[in-house]
Amino acid sequence: ICCCSDKENLCLYGHPNEAWEVALPAEEVPPELPEPALGINFARDGMNRKDWLSLVAVHSDCWLLSVAFYFGARLNRNER
Repeated sequence: ICCCSDKENLCLYGHPNEAWEVALPAEEVPPELPEPALGINFARDGMNRKDWLSLVAVHSDCWLLSVAFYFGARLNRNER
């Protein structure tokens, strides 16, 4: 994971094609969609690399679960 130290408040985004991207937070996200964890690069310099990657993985998993529940809650009985 590349996290440029000159940029602040980076987020890890998952895309439908299973690719991941480290980028600045989106300017406009639909308010009902869960936002990814902000600032994955803040703790990086003060942590062991393995611990930092574990922290990023936890934040990513939480975001993916939030998005899955968001879309799942909108399904009706037939769509489930």
